[in-house]
Amino acid sequence: MDKPGHTFPVLNLQQLSDLPKGHKPQDMKRILDSRNSEDWVTWNFFQVLFKKYPTDWWRHIISVARRRNPHLVFSIDERALPTPQFWSSVPSPPEYEAQSRARMLASGNEESILRAKVAGPVEGPSEIDIAFDHDQFLVYIEAKLLSDVSMNTKYDLQRNQIIRNIDCLIANAGNRKSIFWLLVKDEAPTREYVRLINNYTADPSLLVHDLPHRDTDTLGGIAQNLTILLWNDFRELVCSPSADPETAAVQRELEHRISGSAIGV
Repeated sequence: MDKPGHTFPVLNLQQLSDLPKGHKPQDMKRILDSRNSEDWVTWNFFQVLFKKYPTDWWRHIISVARRRNPHLVFSIDERALPTPQFWSSVPSPPEYEAQSRARMLASGNEESILRAKVAGPVEGPSEIDIAFDHDQFLVYIEAKLLSDVSMNTKYDLQRNQIIRNIDCLIANAGNRKSIFWLLVKDEAPTREYVRLINNYTADPSLLVHDLPHRDTDTLGGIAQNLTILLWNDFRELVCSPSADPETAAVQRELEHRISGSAIGV
């Protein structure tokens, strides 16, 4: 349990505060006051990585991804840095909206039928934890610390968080290469994200089944590149001591969170 009133160090706090995330009081309070905040780890991890390796941070990420997934197909210039984006709000793709509305109208469920007749989007926007935007590719990363992925949405019991993010990824990538990764603390077999990634990788037809409105070849490429990265894969890069006191304080806290055991909220 965190001490009342205690605030954890945050690098580039003003930059964080200027993001849409910074305008969400509950999210910011958790970032500043909770040791279990995934957002705190996400933000500070990448701030340290960018600061320590201003020209090589992307090469380091790709190197870890290739170690984690020897089947990764990602033929790009590793020196061509993408633009990192944090917590982008991405609307539900129109292709899914049309399919979902038709399914709800045919469901026989009164609540679903009534909701399908409402003009507003059936599914709310997705918050993408990290996006790496480049003219050749678009990478979406879902970051987790202690939590698992969501397995459904209010009106679609089959719409898990990985599928939802991949759908948004394809919609926004256009003709660019689409890649989806997870950045997590552990690979416990009880994790739903482990089960889903393993299943989609072993049998891409499952991905096609869950996204029937998407191109089969595109989904096959995404399935091959699905990768689970661990925070600890970057521990030596990110947590090696820094001479800057502010950065060093963040690094000590990062190491505790990504390497330590789960802490009660």
